[in-house]
Amino acid sequence: MPKKDIENSFEKDIQKRFLDLVQNQKDKKASNAFGIYQKLVFYRYEEIIKSTFVQYCKMISQDELNKTILDFMKNPPKTPFVWKIAKDYMKFIKKNKYFKNKKYLYEVLYFDWVELELIMKEYKAFESQVFDWNNIYILNENSRLKKFKYNIILGEYKEKRDNFVLIYYDFNENEVFYREINELVFLILKSLNENKNLSKIVKSLCKKYDIDFQEAKEVLDTTFVELVNLKVITKV
Repeated sequence: MPKKDIENSFEKDIQKRFLDLVQNQKDKKASNAFGIYQKLVFYRYEEIIKSTFVQYCKMISQDELNKTILDFMKNPPKTPFVWKIAKDYMKFIKKNKYFKNKKYLYEVLYFDWVELELIMKEYKAFESQVFDWNNIYILNENSRLKKFKYNIILGEYKEKRDNFVLIYYDFNENEVFYREINELVFLILKSLNENKNLSKIVKSLCKKYDIDFQEAKEVLDTTFVELVNLKVITKV
């Protein structure tokens, strides 16, 4: 059996046994078996969460982390994939508003999670392309756009500030990069699914925000050549 299948089977077995013990528990005193499996599942979740949400775990106390994990264990994720447990935990924390007085932590969770998501994806091979303003482009699957309410990249959380970020997996470096971009580039990339060529998208946005179209193209040309070379955007 492949290693990944063995790991998934092991995780499923532990979750099933743990749930069986919880459901069959008839008195308030936990049995030895229950305690063992509870600790086993707890430590497994803690390992996954600490290895995924590195920045987040630095910003909360161990007691806070323990409480969220124990609560999370009461409604364990159904995914058979170990690495996807982290995403379920992230959703759980936000849904239950654990840190409503520190809302930047929800963004820190995403900041940590998206790196794992992009690393774990399986990508097809992409051919090199030459940039052309008349091409229709889409945002590639190795890339994400995110408007943060805090300066996540620099770790400044005292005051809110719109932070437009392009996150992408670099195929040459085998690494995920976080890159702050200006609002115009962000809006252009968000508009790529409109099935218009890039020139028309930029022209429309320039008209909307009273920006000189030709000047914008000249300034943006180098940026979009780079994005094509990085395979962040790809021609349809």
